[in-house]
Amino acid sequence: MKLRLWLGLIGLIFACQPKENKPGQIQKILVIGNSITYHPPDASIGWNADWGMAASAADKDYFSLLQDSLQLHLPGLQMIRENVFPFERQFSTIDFTQYEHLKAFQADLLLIRLGENIPLEKIEGWNFSQSLRDFAGYLSTDQTRVLLTSTFWPNPPVNAQLYHAATQMDWQVVELSPLGTEQKYMALGEYANESVSRHPNNLGMQAISRLIARKIFEE
Repeated sequence: MKLRLWLGLIGLIFACQPKENKPGQIQKILVIGNSITYHPPDASIGWNADWGMAASAADKDYFSLLQDSLQLHLPGLQMIRENVFPFERQFSTIDFTQYEHLKAFQADLLLIRLGENIPLEKIEGWNFSQSLRDFAGYLSTDQTRVLLTSTFWPNPPVNAQLYHAATQMDWQVVELSPLGTEQKYMALGEYANESVSRHPNNLGMQAISRLIARKIFEE
């Protein structure tokens, strides 16, 4: 009886211990991505805004929606984002030290939301998977939780690389590609430039935000 009581107390103690990577422990989130995450004004393509393409307002892109949602549960949360398009295009040769300011942020959660600009001709074996793991390792601390999304538009070769990286590193994955198969989630007809108009509209941005938030708070 005493042994059972003792084992029960040990179990209770361990059950009450804080678990790693719980939402309540998140104070800093770093989001790395591409134009869907953030794009500065570019008159050459008819994009005159300064937020995630192609949301209609600064507070309508997925980053801002996600930040507003998370801050309701995580007071004092700090979130920053960066368009890391150069990494996408030069993943095998890029010098990570140009992102030293992101490393210095020491994020509790690293959200990787990219892949649409990977040159398919540069993919060999699992080289992009390895580069992504190296990049994430450079930006992370030993305690950083990593959350990865698939591409918005279906891209089997790139998504295979993303999922391979996630499997190797035990990262969580948010599947976004089904959104990119439905026109209702894209800003078609809202912009003259076709590449801009194929980006997520307000509804698409909202869907992305909700899927990511759900995964962050998933038990």
